[in-house]
Amino acid sequence: MDLKLKGKVAIIGGSSKGLGKGCALQLAKEGANIVICANEIISLKNSKEEILALGVDVLALEVDMSNAEDNKRIVDETIKRFGRVDILINNSGGPKPGTFFNFKIEDWNKAYNDVLLYVVRMINYVVPYMKAQNFGRIINITSLSVKEPAETLILSNVFRSGVVAMARSLTKELIKNGITINNICPGAFKTDRAVELMAIAAKNQNITIEEVEKNAVKNMPLGRYQTPQELGDLVTFLCSDSARGITGTTTQIDGGIYNGLL
Repeated sequence: MDLKLKGKVAIIGGSSKGLGKGCALQLAKEGANIVICANEIISLKNSKEEILALGVDVLALEVDMSNAEDNKRIVDETIKRFGRVDILINNSGGPKPGTFFNFKIEDWNKAYNDVLLYVVRMINYVVPYMKAQNFGRIINITSLSVKEPAETLILSNVFRSGVVAMARSLTKELIKNGITINNICPGAFKTDRAVELMAIAAKNQNITIEEVEKNAVKNMPLGRYQTPQELGDLVTFLCSDSARGITGTTTQIDGGIYNGLL
């Protein structure tokens, strides 16, 4: 299937590793030029080389996705380099875990900026360019907590749900200009962070990482962690011309973990 992504330009947040990198790799395999954004210079350089090997152009930007000036610089640098932006993947790390009474007002303000407000800014910056070319794809990587709130993830529950509500509110206005906006809710993925946490657990329990992973996946319906490339495949399809009528959705990719109906 020709997804008609060759020559498109994709901005991907948090893309030097993990889920963001998975999106970058799969889009690059379809011929999209990639703007990778991260605050870790070494992993950024390594990921750039890996994506370049796929035969596309890559712009690597050392940025903080929660920083307003960096948000604008990402789009400005993208337009300067490529003259267009077709795809925006909003992806960043989650806020601190905890319950309602664990946090001060400062924590709420930080989570608001880190999870919701930066998405507002990025959408504001890219939409004028997308409207001018009558094509755009915006995808927000959120969390299963927007469908099944977790007691100890109160900040994620609130602000990631805000991202979903905003996206749904924009759907009808954006589709008039050929712009779709969708949300993805990842389940259990074997990211660098997941491996790091397993290593810590292995050390604390005096067992191997393999044993920690085996114990972790016992209760997963799929029987394993998913890979970032699997999420990248879904993102790539939603960015394609084949998905031009899919908008306003919030889709989990969780290997059957989610317990709800919708």
